Amino acid sequence: MSTITHKEELPPGLPFLGNSMLFLGLSILALSFIGTEWLPFQMPRSWYSSPSIWKLLALGLSGAGIVILNRVSRMEMKKQQRQPEIVTQADWIPEEPGRRFETLTVYTKQDCPLCDEAVDILEDYAAYLPEWELIDIYSDPALVEKFGTCVPVVLIDGKIRFRGRINEVLLRRLIVASPVTKAIRQKCGCNKQGCGCQSQKSPAESSGCGGQCRCA
Repeated sequence: MSTITHKEELPPGLPFLGNSMLFLGLSILALSFIGTEWLPFQMPRSWYSSPSIWKLLALGLSGAGIVILNRVSRMEMKKQQRQPEIVTQADWIPEEPGRRFETLTVYTKQDCPLCDEAVDILEDYAAYLPEWELIDIYSDPALVEKFGTCVPVVLIDGKIRFRGRINEVLLRRLIVASPVTKAIRQKCGCNKQGCGCQSQKSPAESSGCGGQCRCA
């Protein structure tokens, strides 16, 4: 079991690396067919003694570049698809801020785009949710049999609320309809949006947030 705290981000320089590898691989491949007599410099001796090695290198570089660029493209598309939802969520605030529920569990598996999407959505509403656990269904054969065809599965306080995909409209309704947990109702005076630790009339009335303040 593990807890996810950050969204997947595009590593800096990854697009440049992918383009460079693809360009270099295609260039070597092109030179192997058209020859190098016109170049103003001499190729390494292995170019002439072991041309097949250079062709394999070219194919490897080209393939790696394509894989990297494909990953970059998928991550950028995912970001663009999620952006409108994030903007909408940023304008949505429940009447009573603060975290709801006691437990939140997400059953997931490796290489699952819908699972990644579910984590993204949960992170958008993290100010109103408890810290969640991610459980890989392949860690237990019984979980594979139970959830193998419908991950992600989201349990809130032990009850299955979502299968396959999180519906943000329903998630918002659950948040609005659920009371803020007792620990979060305690006041720390930080008055940060979404924290639930609202300020008091006087310092003497503040009872602290019991270490639950998300703005610390």
